[in-house]
Amino acid sequence: MFSAALPLPDVRGVCAMARTLARYALKPRRKLTTRLLRELRMVAFSVAALAVNATAQQAPTASWTNLGQLAPGTEVRVLLSDGKTVRGFLQKATSDSLAINATTSQETLSRQDVKRVLLKRQGHRGRNTLIGLAAGAGGGLALGAAVDHGSSGWFRNFGKAVFTPLGAIVGTVVGVAIPTGGWHEIYRAP
Repeated sequence: MFSAALPLPDVRGVCAMARTLARYALKPRRKLTTRLLRELRMVAFSVAALAVNATAQQAPTASWTNLGQLAPGTEVRVLLSDGKTVRGFLQKATSDSLAINATTSQETLSRQDVKRVLLKRQGHRGRNTLIGLAAGAGGGLALGAAVDHGSSGWFRNFGKAVFTPLGAIVGTVVGVAIPTGGWHEIYRAP
């Protein structure tokens, strides 16, 4: 089921933008113009829209049986109907209650009092950092190759030598900054 959060970008438009970028990259000593920068922004916006739309397409969870599938010791956060939040480790889930080892005490919560249950996800910061490093270095290398195309002089690979590490640094920072882990909803009271 697709979400109507954001419309998907037209694939033909993205391909046309990629062709325009390739055309600019192959021209010798062509300066970056406002049109090229506008095309780069559109490609970046399209990729961001696809990523946001993919994360927005998650199915709702309203089944109490989801809690029975969790292993004891799983970190959970429970939002109660009175507005209070209990955070701790799941001890046991039955058909009418939830037992949690909270930081200060052990609590047994009845099913009627539970409004939402959130599960702590494992983070992937290291993976995101490596992906950002590789993507940034690749983008910097491509930009450096476009700048160096047709150049002659004392240092023909100046663009690649400058933009590859610069792209790798920017990509690494973006990879580290991408949020990882967090809380995932596994139960919501109807």
